[in-house]
Amino acid sequence: MVGYDGSAEADVALRWATRTAGPEGHRVRAVMADHFDTAYTSACPDPTGGDDIVSRAEEILASARGTGTFERQAGSVIPVLLEAAREATMLVLGSQRHGWAADAVGRSVSQHIVRHAPCPVVVARAAPRPEAERIIVGVDGSRQSRAALDFACQRAHATHERVVAVHAWRPGRANVDDRGHLSSKLTQRSQAADLALREYVRDLNVEFPDVEIELETIAVPPAQALTDTSAGASLVVTGSRGRSVVSGLLLGSVSHHVLNQAHCPVAVVH
Repeated sequence: MVGYDGSAEADVALRWATRTAGPEGHRVRAVMADHFDTAYTSACPDPTGGDDIVSRAEEILASARGTGTFERQAGSVIPVLLEAAREATMLVLGSQRHGWAADAVGRSVSQHIVRHAPCPVVVARAAPRPEAERIIVGVDGSRQSRAALDFACQRAHATHERVVAVHAWRPGRANVDDRGHLSSKLTQRSQAADLALREYVRDLNVEFPDVEIELETIAVPPAQALTDTSAGASLVVTGSRGRSVVSGLLLGSVSHHVLNQAHCPVAVVH
């Protein structure tokens, strides 16, 4: 499902969804809220003059290999999209960098949808480079990051890409001695988390034998690691919230940073 508002960013989201739906065998459902809150109508195309908007959306859908539908529903953006997403396997939105979602109100609307959607949410940007054939997923051993890794593997199975699971973290100063070495306690906890992740990856190798899964452990802040590696990826996947034996991994602030700074589409999985 795609949240559509007639903006250029929404067009990007709809095209991304149609490309994705083909390999994965899904239908695309584009939904536009017919009542836009006055707080951000000035930054968004007016849906009441929507013949051009409808025509453009239907043209994009018609160019897709699969089938798709376009709907205009009465109501404000948040309740309309959250309700429609109950029947979706994925909700796709346009980038927050431009368009109506670029101002403070728009960002809060988009962030609310990302937090509360009943399905994974993808914030789409311009198509990644053709040579980008890997999916980056942030992992920390939490339930949310495992759900993100599952999602990444399912997509890689459909798109024939490889998955790179990035376990990134930076310890606080209290956990580093005078020589810059990690405390033995933190080192043990980090190694335990890494071992648990490797065991989980082995389980996924059984479930997805055709998907190549790599695990990279990087001693840099998670937000920086995911943003940097996104430059060569087709998609970055994060959990919506993380709780790990190493504190500070995949928290909401990380997902928020990646959503705004990544160089490719970003999926947030609850």
